[in-house]
Parts: sequence; structure tokens; C-alpha cells
Amino acid sequence: MDIIKASGEKEKFNKVKLYQSLKRAGVQPKLAGKVCKTVAKSIRHGMNSGEILDQTTKCLQEENPILAARYNLKRAIMELGPAGFLFEKYIAEILKEYGYTTKVGSIVKGYCISHEIDVVVRKGKKHFMIECKYHNNRGIRSDVKVALYVYARFLDVKKAWEKKPGHQYFFHQAWLVTNTKCTSEAIRYARCAGLKIISWRYPKDKSLECLIEKKGLYPITILPSLTKYAKEMLAKKRIVLAKDLLKYSLHDLVRLTGLQSNITRKLQEETKQLCLR
Repeated sequence: MDIIKASGEKEKFNKVKLYQSLKRAGVQPKLAGKVCKTVAKSIRHGMNSGEILDQTTKCLQEENPILAARYNLKRAIMELGPAGFLFEKYIAEILKEYGYTTKVGSIVKGYCISHEIDVVVRKGKKHFMIECKYHNNRGIRSDVKVALYVYARFLDVKKAWEKKPGHQYFFHQAWLVTNTKCTSEAIRYARCAGLKIISWRYPKDKSLECLIEKKGLYPITILPSLTKYAKEMLAKKRIVLAKDLLKYSLHDLVRLTGLQSNITRKLQEETKQLCLR
């Protein structure tokens, strides 16, 4: 049967593709097969991919709420919004876990003009300018115009960086990081220009979801019990990684966030199930 992707394109429903997406989320083969079989029965012609995601999540929820949360990673990242600031903080926290020094929301003086940079990153003598493109709707892709814009700003910043004492020996690069996909033309341009892209499903084995899964760097929005109010309280205390909830005792977390102990206890329990596997 034909289904409608988030981009509006039509494609045939692919049971194998659904099975593989479940396996990527850590679902065991037997359960993945069971869920696929159940979901396949509910597929109808013209169904959209969002409805299929809901059906799949519902099936997983009945079997294992934590696996359902992990399967819903893309949606959890979109729930960091509606604006992109929390996404920028989230990307900075992910990169810290990979050994980078990060700074969010810097005003950087370029050769011609000053620029507000989402995240400035350093590791040794490597200096990176990161532009975060956050989307809270599925199906939106960053196109070549975005890649051109990011690289043009970077060239101005790079020219100024290279004039700093000793910086001519540094490696400078621009990154485009997005929570959805990029168009093939944007990727082709980035490869040619030397612009690094980290997006959903790209590059292979180093895509955004791979970086997250590899070290269990899930956003707090992935936790099933998280309310909007709890998200706001945690964000105010710069807690955007779920695993950071485990750095505190229950008493200290309550005192830090002002949340009730039964709420923080539940969030910590869910985090342990999600991250300590």
C-alpha cells in the first residue's frame, strides 16, 4: 500500500524498514517482529508516516514504555522547542560528552561584520563554528540555501580568526547541525566546500541519532513522565540531558529544581531504565 511520508512524498509501506527502525532503537528481534506484525495489520492506503509512528509507539508502549520512548527520539528532540535555543544547548551538551569545549550564543567578530553564532566549539587546535537548524515539524529539510548561508558567514569569521596570534596554525571549520534531514544538494555542496553536516541519518554512523545513542545522550523530553512545567524547571537549571538527572541525589534534585519528590523520583527511575542498559 502507498503511504505518505512527512515530506509529502508517496512510498510503498515497507515492513522491513519498520523492523529495522525498531532494531535501531534497541528493540529485541522477537518484540520488533511482533510490533511489525501488529502495525502492518492497521496500515491502510494513504496513511501518513506520523500515524504509523503513533501506532508503532502505542504497540511498544504496551510492551515496554522505555523502548517506546527511545523509539520516539526524533519526536522527543522536536519537543525541545518551539524555539531552537534548547536545541542549541542540547547540541553543546552532546559535544561536551565527546571532549569538546563549547560556548552557546556567542557574538563573534568577523572580518566584515559581527555574527551571533549558535555554538562555538574547540578541541585542541581545532576551532569550529556551529549553526544549529532546529525544526519542530517532521518532513522539513535544510536545503542548499541554508548550507550556502552557513558557509558564507563562516568565511567571514574564519578570516578574522586567522588574524589572531597563533591562530593561523589552527584548523577552522563550519558545521551545520540539524534535527531533521538535509537535501542531497545541500550535502553535495557541503562535501565540496568542506562544510561538515550532522543531521538525521547523515553521515552514516556519525549522524545525530548515532551520536546520541552511542553514549546515551537522550534529551530530557524523551522521558515519558516529563511535563511541560518540569521541562521548564530543568531547562532553567541547564539540565537538558536525561542522564544528568542521575548526577544528583533525590534530595538535591528536588532542592535544585523545586519539583516535587515524587516527580523527580519517577524521572530518575525512567532515566536509569533508559540510560543504564
